[in-house]
Amino acid sequence: MEARKWDCVRFGWSGAVACAVTALTACLGSRLELAADMVRLSRERELLKQQNRAYRAEFDRLRQSERQIRALRHDLNNHLAVLETYAARGQTEKLERYLGRLGRQLARPGFVSTGNPEIDGILNDKLGRAERAGARLEVDVRLPENLAADVFDLAVILGNLLDNAVEGLEKSVDKRLSLSLTADRGMLFLNLVNSYDGAALRTERPDGPEYRSRKGGPEHGLGLSIVRSAVERYHGELRLDSAGTVFTAEVMLYLEP
Repeated sequence: MEARKWDCVRFGWSGAVACAVTALTACLGSRLELAADMVRLSRERELLKQQNRAYRAEFDRLRQSERQIRALRHDLNNHLAVLETYAARGQTEKLERYLGRLGRQLARPGFVSTGNPEIDGILNDKLGRAERAGARLEVDVRLPENLAADVFDLAVILGNLLDNAVEGLEKSVDKRLSLSLTADRGMLFLNLVNSYDGAALRTERPDGPEYRSRKGGPEHGLGLSIVRSAVERYHGELRLDSAGTVFTAEVMLYLEP
């Protein structure tokens, strides 16, 4: 009888421990899910900020272009009179210079104009930041209109990589940025090279070196992680490399995820 009593006590303690472990596991699982949701929401919030900045930049660019075109149309008769005078007098050199000035006024402001407003907005915004930081720019962007890709993901990739590039060149002496972005046969190729001070946060990993931004705060290192995730969704490849005071980012991805 006594033995049965102790068996019941032991069974009671075992059951209590099992229940406690189960409850603790469930609690930890809930906390992990909550943490994952918070990270996801943080990333989505940052992506929305980037997209909003891109739309605003493109809207401002279009508004500036429209003002310039209206002003040019308003003065068109005056411009034609000047051109006719130069032509009648055979002043070809002055005529060419004047036509060049008109052409520059008609050109849309900004660095790129691919016909993809979201992409144009981000590129013009980031390249403008680089120029204001004193960088010498080399830009070669050739994309078809209505690019067959998720614009949101491309905004993530371009925005984060260009943010890092501008941040890096701001600290360098010889400020340079080179951007090549092309699409061919269903694939997109990006090559981004920028100068920096040579002090990259590099961590060696089995699958290659990993670089992190030196910005502090909870978003530290998040940008490149987001880029890598976006590239992987398209079964693409992200390559990062540093040599001396030059940092290179290369992206290859299929336009359909």
